[in-house]
Amino acid sequence: MVPDSATDTKLASALARALTGQQIELTLEVPVAEALARAGFDAVALGALRRERQHARQPWPFEVPIADLRAVGFARFDAALAALRRDLGLTGLEPATPAHRRLNRDEQRLVADRPPHWG
Repeated sequence: MVPDSATDTKLASALARALTGQQIELTLEVPVAEALARAGFDAVALGALRRERQHARQPWPFEVPIADLRAVGFARFDAALAALRRDLGLTGLEPATPAHRRLNRDEQRLVADRPPHWG
């Protein structure tokens, strides 16, 4: 696939959609991270959005319509998204926060249950 300005614009917009969940029209004239920051989605805001989604047990990055991915190329999109996440410091998962409550009876029973060879 030969890059052109229309494809670059579609790629930038697809990246914005993946990170924010919103349709934001961007171009690659300005780096995507900078354009997102100008739109109110800097690395801190995106990190908070990722934590909210994780806490709600919802996926992040957001789903991008398949037609948009076909238009830019799956591999190109995946590579660009990985690079952008790395640049923004948003790689990997945020550590899960354990529940701050006492275990109920069933959970206590499961924790106490050990295989015979552990004894």
